[in-house]
Amino acid sequence: MRIFTRNISPKIITIISALVLLLIWYAAARIIDLPIILPTPVEAIRILAGYLGEWSFWQSVGATSLRAVRSFLITLAAGTAAGLAAGWIPGVRAALSPLVTVVRTIPVMSVILLAFIWFSSGTVPVFAAFLMSFPILFENVFTGVMQTDKKLLEMGQLYRLSPFQQLYHITIPSLIPYLIAGARGTIGMTWKVVIAAEVLTVPRRGIGSGMQFSQINLETGEVMAWTVAAILLSAASQGIFKLLLAIVRKRRMPGASVRNGKVARNAGVVK
Repeated sequence: MRIFTRNISPKIITIISALVLLLIWYAAARIIDLPIILPTPVEAIRILAGYLGEWSFWQSVGATSLRAVRSFLITLAAGTAAGLAAGWIPGVRAALSPLVTVVRTIPVMSVILLAFIWFSSGTVPVFAAFLMSFPILFENVFTGVMQTDKKLLEMGQLYRLSPFQQLYHITIPSLIPYLIAGARGTIGMTWKVVIAAEVLTVPRRGIGSGMQFSQINLETGEVMAWTVAAILLSAASQGIFKLLLAIVRKRRMPGASVRNGKVARNAGVVK
């Protein structure tokens, strides 16, 4: 099997895997033969294609996307700041540990229902997605800080680098792989929680709201169409993230000189 797949592009394997899943879906729908239980992929795609010409559909897509982006940016900022602080200050680490443990274990539905008591229906998805995604980014950033090469930190102190210079030239380069991994996990979690919160709170516009209205009317094909739209949006966001990441990697990463043993010279300490 390994020899067989060695010469096949990973993209081809992904496409084949997706086609197999579609065939399984189609076969199951044909066997059940009850569209109200499980429509075929063709029916779901046909309904989704019809939605593309409706302005209300794009309003819902835009509303959900805006909530997801807002939640992701808040999580990125808060998780990075908290992870850095916890990695540097033991007191912060101890203070945040109970909160992170509770958030990591609490059911998503409990968070959504409680948030619905406190906030408006449009704010609940943003808050819930932030709360559920925060531990992912926090723990990745914290791990990245703790994995920073101690010898590099000692070298920075030897050359009397300021805390900011140590952060820029030493900590950030070591942290980047962990931050990227945390951001990727956060993107997927954000979409799931935002849409789940929309299903429960039913804001005026949103993909989750469309799912809920379709489910109430027993329009299973429409539910599946909304689901396909959600999957495509999540995949598109992952693709955009990878594209931005590739653009950034083409530029010179901060701290590259540290890895070449030129910390002090680039920091302006040694001439």
